[in-house]
Amino acid sequence: MVDLSKPLSPTDVDESRQVQLGWTDYMRAILQDYITFFALSFVLLLIVFTLGADFLAPHEPTGLNLRDRMLPPGSIGRGGDFYLLGTDELGRDLFTRLIYGARVSVSVGVLGAVLSAIVGVTAGLMAGYHGGLLEDIVMRLVDGMLSLPSLLVALFVLFILGGGFGNLVLVFLVLHWMVFARMARGLALDARNSAYVQAAVSQGCKSGRIILRHILPNVMAPILVLFTLEIAVLILSEASLSFLGFGVQPPDASWGLMISGGREHIRSAWWLVAFPGLAIFFTALSLNLLANWARAITDPVQRWRWLAKRTKFRKSK
Repeated sequence: MVDLSKPLSPTDVDESRQVQLGWTDYMRAILQDYITFFALSFVLLLIVFTLGADFLAPHEPTGLNLRDRMLPPGSIGRGGDFYLLGTDELGRDLFTRLIYGARVSVSVGVLGAVLSAIVGVTAGLMAGYHGGLLEDIVMRLVDGMLSLPSLLVALFVLFILGGGFGNLVLVFLVLHWMVFARMARGLALDARNSAYVQAAVSQGCKSGRIILRHILPNVMAPILVLFTLEIAVLILSEASLSFLGFGVQPPDASWGLMISGGREHIRSAWWLVAFPGLAIFFTALSLNLLANWARAITDPVQRWRWLAKRTKFRKSK
């Protein structure tokens, strides 16, 4: 047996490479890590609501019912309908709009982060590996974009193009690709002088193959952590822009739009602001906790320290 009850030293990490790990070991460790378990459960629940909004929502998201407007949570309407989280100023079911708002907010965040990662990682890896003029052009463009106030630029662009799902994703792509590019460039600079890259070069591999087959898989861990954090940032950005009236437009549901509509009634109907606000808070918190967990399990030393406190392993034969 390997004694993992104490914090591991580099020697312990080398010895622990002989230990076999299965998915059950990770699941057992997650169940004993209450913070990670909460974050993962909330994100999985959010995904279920996002993908199954059409089946899980009890009412129509845009259906008006002025007879049941401003009902508190747990109320029953005049028609016998039950409203778990109450209704808004137009009699729409708040729980239904919260579910459809999750679809919009999460979709904008994920799609914006995916496109930003594709463009930024591609530009950063090419600049870091090839260097020279290409690196100078990419990095000066990154520096120039990072110097701009992103919120003001987003408001200006959306004022010209108009709000909506597609324009939000386009704005997030323009304003966030350079975050991935800067990280990918630094990782490529370290990787291009490594032994495995030099071996591939000596065998005559083309630069595109070296970047895709040798460099990218070895730098995916920090990029994955950054990707998770960027989803949370974009969800918050979408909520801010929708709150200001430049994001998702009525009658579509969005968490920021729901807060914007309920702020006028915050004294008499607190639930109109509280529930979408809590949804934004717990979503951002869970994604940040998952990013911290992803950083721990992708680093060899941190992974064993995290696992050692929560489970036991057996040496492989």
